[in-house]
Amino acid sequence: MKHILIGSSDFKELIEQQAYYIDKTAMIEGLMSDNQAKVSLFPRPRRFGKTLNMSMLSYFFNIEQAEENSTLFEGLAIEQSEAWKHQGKYPVIFLSFKDLKQASFEGTIKKLSRMLQKYVLDEFSYLLTSDHLEDHERDYLDQLKKGQLDRYDLEEFLGEVGNFLYKYHGVGPVILIDEYDAPIHASYKNGYLEEMISFMRNFLSAGFKDNENLTKGVITGILRVAKENIFSGLNNIVTYSILNHQFSDCFGLTQEEVDQLLMDSGSSARREEVAHWYNGYSFGGKSQMYNPWSILNFVAHLQDGLIPYWVNTSSNDLIKEILPKSDRITQDLLFGLLEGKTVEAEVEDSMVFEELYDGKSEMVLGLLLFSGYLTTASYSETRKKKLRIPNLEIKQMYQRILKHYLDATSIKQNLLIESFLRQEPATFADLLERFFLNSFSFFDFDHRGESPEKIYHAFMLGLMAHLSEEYHVKSNRESGLGRSDIIIFPKDYTNPKAWILEFKKKNLDIKQSLAELADIALKQIKTKQYYTELIESGHTEILAMGVAFDGKEVVCAWDKK
Repeated sequence: MKHILIGSSDFKELIEQQAYYIDKTAMIEGLMSDNQAKVSLFPRPRRFGKTLNMSMLSYFFNIEQAEENSTLFEGLAIEQSEAWKHQGKYPVIFLSFKDLKQASFEGTIKKLSRMLQKYVLDEFSYLLTSDHLEDHERDYLDQLKKGQLDRYDLEEFLGEVGNFLYKYHGVGPVILIDEYDAPIHASYKNGYLEEMISFMRNFLSAGFKDNENLTKGVITGILRVAKENIFSGLNNIVTYSILNHQFSDCFGLTQEEVDQLLMDSGSSARREEVAHWYNGYSFGGKSQMYNPWSILNFVAHLQDGLIPYWVNTSSNDLIKEILPKSDRITQDLLFGLLEGKTVEAEVEDSMVFEELYDGKSEMVLGLLLFSGYLTTASYSETRKKKLRIPNLEIKQMYQRILKHYLDATSIKQNLLIESFLRQEPATFADLLERFFLNSFSFFDFDHRGESPEKIYHAFMLGLMAHLSEEYHVKSNRESGLGRSDIIIFPKDYTNPKAWILEFKKKNLDIKQSLAELADIALKQIKTKQYYTELIESGHTEILAMGVAFDGKEVVCAWDKK
């Protein structure tokens, strides 16, 4: 089997080093079809092959070294396509914004200026002395070379250089912009979003809207930033997101491609395990799509077994920050997802960053869906989608986020769990109370008292998640005359212990104290006979706990049966 070159997104490097390459060149035929948009936007999760595809497009279209580049595509699908006639026919501008993540707008503009300066000198130095250009056009390039262009001149870069290339080659350029939204994410985090949006709107408009000589434009990113913010006026742009059928198999790996990869690596016997860990995405109604970063890493490191790869390539900071601020509807839906359910909800397909922190379900779920942390369970053309967690790798990420808040304090997780398993309720209650007092943003709820008990419920499930190998951890399980919040009992039927947890959340309309609410929760366990199933199963040592929450305060009441 050919070797797998992890971390390389350079198409030429993969081909020349005879590394394993999964053919995605059919994307070119789709882009160059007669009814295809002039400018295409492809929002996809990170590490799903965006940069490699853009590199492939660059080598295919580039008029520079056209004959040499043509050999890179020998034996690939595009060689037999009608679209092959476009090989090596156009000047190409290929920019990646993935590293534009400065702490200030001024810093971003300075880094972009240096990046464009180096790019022009490396790729288009022949334009500096070309007779095809007017004096003022060469002056623009000379000022860029000297780093003397201001932000307003830089906004015109794509339009100006695209026009220069057209004059020199006699054919309009192909413009490829990879990770266009990286500087926008950074600007939101660092407080200069408005300036960055204004700059990017003008920068992209100069290249894609006002450039009459443009042959084709392709833009990639993780999210689709709302059109009124950045793509205003770009009537020639069409978005192909994970919800669209066209190009759905161009990013990520299909089941057929993974089957071939597993067969080539001698790992076909592990097909079901691999699917459980890395499969599960649905793009445009095409199900069983794989995360390529994870499956390729798995094959490259077979001796390490099935472990998380994709979720470990990012800090997931935005997800960690947004989830606790979700509104009540969102928290209820997320709670259902954590239980392994498929939930139905409306999803916003473009991001208005200012609204993310409002916690609205459409925006938060859209972020999770388009970032790869959720997927659709079935195809739908409406805004209402059936959503689920795609695979075990992502499910473990959610569990780790919950545990993160526990690990970040001085209270050790094992002390909490050990006191719980030993059925020492006073110690457990004391440790839990101290944890909440020392915790941070996850429990920094609003002061209106509107945060539901579901988020506490989800946290407690996350806390108990690692018990699942030896214990049954059941949530909202019907027992007796109702549904208890959490029931835990051993898989070892000779162990007589069991636990019942019931939660209450205080708000402004509830007059009882936390201690009184904890007692009410404990009485509910008794009056609704949540013990019934456990007693019938032979569990004779049952710890029942009522737990009442109010922001960072928690009070427990208990009874041992």
